[in-house]
Amino acid sequence: MLQRKTASFLWRLALLCLIMVTMSPPLVSAAKPELTAPIKEAFDKTAASADKTTAAKLNGLYNELSNLLKQDQENETKIKAIHYRNEEALLALRKQIRDINADKLTKLEAQVKQTKNRYKPLFETYSSVNKQITVAKKLKNKTLTTMLSTQADVLKLSVKLAREDIKNKEEAYKTAKGATSLTIKSARDKLDTIDPLKVQIKAHRGAISLPRTSLSPVWTNFKHATKKSDIPSTLDSLSTLVMLSRQIVEQQQKIYILEGKITDIIVKTKAQFL
Repeated sequence: MLQRKTASFLWRLALLCLIMVTMSPPLVSAAKPELTAPIKEAFDKTAASADKTTAAKLNGLYNELSNLLKQDQENETKIKAIHYRNEEALLALRKQIRDINADKLTKLEAQVKQTKNRYKPLFETYSSVNKQITVAKKLKNKTLTTMLSTQADVLKLSVKLAREDIKNKEEAYKTAKGATSLTIKSARDKLDTIDPLKVQIKAHRGAISLPRTSLSPVWTNFKHATKKSDIPSTLDSLSTLVMLSRQIVEQQQKIYILEGKITDIIVKTKAQFL
């Protein structure tokens, strides 16, 4: 019974939410504040009607907002540029790391195969002679057995040297492959230290979204206040705009520093392993 009531309640709640979404007006993306000439003209008129102390405060805040909005734009451009450079460099570097000693390993592996193929006829001959010795012994043919044993003794040294040659080449390949794997792992471990920085960048971007969203209604209030020469409202909205813009710029600066750290890791990794 309780489960049925809960399910019914949840269904009605979902239906209500759907109706509210359907009836809600579409959201309009908010434009960034822009201190145009008409806005400056309306602001100057408002500031001129204020007392000297308030006017000075208004002008100071306006100039600070102007600088912050400029920094905001410049920071966004710088962050995008360094971010794209880092992403491109990371893609290229990961490919280079994956291909470390690739040519060398391919060459060593090919040498192992070539060496084995080169000695294959020798091994087959040696095996054949030993089989013939077994047959000759069964036939109790001492002359043939002696002749074949002499031939086997001559081949035995060559076979031993051939096996040593193959072993040396296999060990060279194995050693190079192992060392390369360690190098690749070390390089990738170094690049993995970028991940926590990206998490921090994501957090700072999230911290920007709230003041960025809050700017729009405050900006509307500011423009409305200046048109009406409403000094208290102009001062209040302007102070809020400065505060929000400062928060944005502070987070942007942190993001740029973190992107710079990512650049350093990329450069140092490339210098160390490539």
